[in-house]
Amino acid sequence: MNPDVVEASDHAQVADSGALAVVQPVPAPSVTALPTARVSTRVRIAVCFLAVAVPALLLYVRTLMPDMGFWDTAEFQAVGPVLGIAHPTGYPAYTLLLWLGSVVLQPFGNEAYRANLLSALLTAAACGLVGITVAYLTRRLVVGIATGIVFAVAAQTWAIGLHADPHALHLFLVAALLLLLVVWAQRQRAGLRADRLLIAAAAIFGVALANHALTLLLAPGIGLYVLITYPGIVRRFRLVTTCAAALVVTTVVLYAYLPIRSAMNPPLDYANPQTWDNFSYLVFGQQFTATFKARPPFFDAISQIAHYNWDQLGLLAVLALLGTAAGLLRRAALVLMLFAWFALTWYFALGYENADIGRYYLVPLMCVAIVGGLGAGAILDAAKSLRTRIAPARRSLVRWAAAGLIGIVLVVPALVAVPVRFRSLDESGDHAARAWLDSLGAAMARNAVIVSWWSYSTPMWYGQYVEGWRPDVTIIDDRTILDQNLGSAMQVIDSNLGKRPVYLIRVPGDYPSYMQRYTMVNVPGIDGIAVYQVTGFQATALRADR
Repeated sequence: MNPDVVEASDHAQVADSGALAVVQPVPAPSVTALPTARVSTRVRIAVCFLAVAVPALLLYVRTLMPDMGFWDTAEFQAVGPVLGIAHPTGYPAYTLLLWLGSVVLQPFGNEAYRANLLSALLTAAACGLVGITVAYLTRRLVVGIATGIVFAVAAQTWAIGLHADPHALHLFLVAALLLLLVVWAQRQRAGLRADRLLIAAAAIFGVALANHALTLLLAPGIGLYVLITYPGIVRRFRLVTTCAAALVVTTVVLYAYLPIRSAMNPPLDYANPQTWDNFSYLVFGQQFTATFKARPPFFDAISQIAHYNWDQLGLLAVLALLGTAAGLLRRAALVLMLFAWFALTWYFALGYENADIGRYYLVPLMCVAIVGGLGAGAILDAAKSLRTRIAPARRSLVRWAAAGLIGIVLVVPALVAVPVRFRSLDESGDHAARAWLDSLGAAMARNAVIVSWWSYSTPMWYGQYVEGWRPDVTIIDDRTILDQNLGSAMQVIDSNLGKRPVYLIRVPGDYPSYMQRYTMVNVPGIDGIAVYQVTGFQATALRADR
């Protein structure tokens, strides 16, 4: 039996037309035949998922960050175990999953490692779902597995699976959403019951929206896909309202976590979202409204996008051109949806300033991989027609030879790139944040105040709130200054100088202004970025204050 993913009812079966599935009346299947077909389909789904997800997970775990990190990584490693509130947009879905992961994954290491491991699990599972989706669409197991593996070892996919990051959950949810929509459309065309799949897709969209605002960019494509696939849905008032309710209720319930938990005064409480003003400031990311930039000229943008996808996916990116052409003839709704996801996300990301913008390209990269898989499937469809004419007596042998050749051509170049990517992406030896925190803790005086900035505040928060590191130390971040109305970093120093030991960590460009006002000593023995102890005021600053 060909590795097609098919669904059967009591009076219809889905057959391969070489393009879309069509419904052909057939005699009702026997009682004994139907369970066999179902088991076979489930086995193929399991084989496809495991063949992609297991090696991907092993690769990610081998290169996984072993402990805490700096920057947003340490914040997410901390926010789950203490059920805190993260920076905009709050990420309530991811926070709750981090908490669950910190409980379920306890045998595997400390809280930081568990958060990293959760990203590896989510990313590997997303790659497995990509493989299933391509296998379902092309009806070829080999193409699905090959596509999933190529996507799994793409540098951007691999990188997101190595440390705590909500984009890993975003990728998993979008992959699950896409698979549900594809299966829903196939069943809808076949006249099979499919409403529950669409409702489930709406609920998953709600979870994704409660994880990352990039989900909003998917909505136009989904709306177009649903309307093209099932125009009659506009007359299904009950179905439409049920889907809307599933989406809204899921989103509202998850975002309700933010004000409810904030009222409990958690250790990490970004922006205190208990009032509407603070809640909207956090959820809508108002502090980032000034972080947009001019987009590159059109042809420069196209060149950048093409080079990026080639570097990530190689031949699969080239096959996406064929897949787009073939898909527009056979699966126009799907290709239009994936193109909308691709184009809108790239358009947004090209104009957005972010320290790790590559994460925003994950969903577009997934879209290219899937359409590339369609291109590989189109080649096998053509080979199928050719083998029927040339070697009709050896159709099975030729069929598996062609499928195997496509799999090898796709996978081998990607695997050849793995050693180079391994060396550049490997985070398994990254103990820099731990070494820095330990050396800082040993060097600071008791009852100290440390005025810090985000990238170095987060590992201190993780150490203090999760592991009990230096509870006598008060960490004052720029965010703390805003939330507690402390004025400015200099005002914090002024109010504590002479009363408590004061330490300072700033970006290098900020230090000259501080050195004009304060006498500062570089603290010895710190592994990593310099930390200064503020020992007093400069004489010129004292005269100016008077």
